[in-house]
Amino acid sequence: MAEHIEESRTVEVRVGVRTVYDYPVAGHLCSDGAVRYIKLVRRGGNQPQGMCTQCQTSFQYVKPKPSPVRHVENLDDGGVTHF
Repeated sequence: MAEHIEESRTVEVRVGVRTVYDYPVAGHLCSDGAVRYIKLVRRGGNQPQGMCTQCQTSFQYVKPKPSPVRHVENLDDGGVTHF
């Protein structure tokens, strides 16, 4: 009688949290190659968040912070230098 050994394989699912600066919808390239748009919803007073049902990636909105770079007025152009 031959002994039968079955090999078990574990399917690795990539689950993560991504920080986004777009609100109310975040777009991403999903695991199947399609671009998907996820609606971010504020629940319980927390930051807006959403989840892609296809790849199970979670998205959390973070409000962008003001630039630490001081913007100096360019007197030649009469405008503001941003870079």
